[in-house]
Amino acid sequence: MAQTTMSTPRRVAIITGAAEGIGRGIALRLAKDGLDLGLFDLARTQERLEELATALRKEHNVRVVTVYGDVSKEADVERLMGTVVAELGSLYAVSRVGGVIIRV
Repeated sequence: MAQTTMSTPRRVAIITGAAEGIGRGIALRLAKDGLDLGLFDLARTQERLEELATALRKEHNVRVVTVYGDVSKEADVERLMGTVVAELGSLYAVSRVGGVIIRV
């Protein structure tokens, strides 16, 4: 009889406002806990967000996707969700700066 191994799916979280402050802190903590991340912020934060993504990949061996846009624009949020699910395969939690982590 063939033996199969089941792997536990990796947890994936989206963090808005991830380039600095509370959002950055949340990203650091979730990466330390082993979650793969979708990092989202305004385009003007690109340099800081890419530096964070590179550091998280290197230090915590997690998958990280960066997406830029404005959380007040529905099309940007839809693109964020679609990109993260397409590239990381699932979604476990969303963190909104100033809010709480919501398990979905």
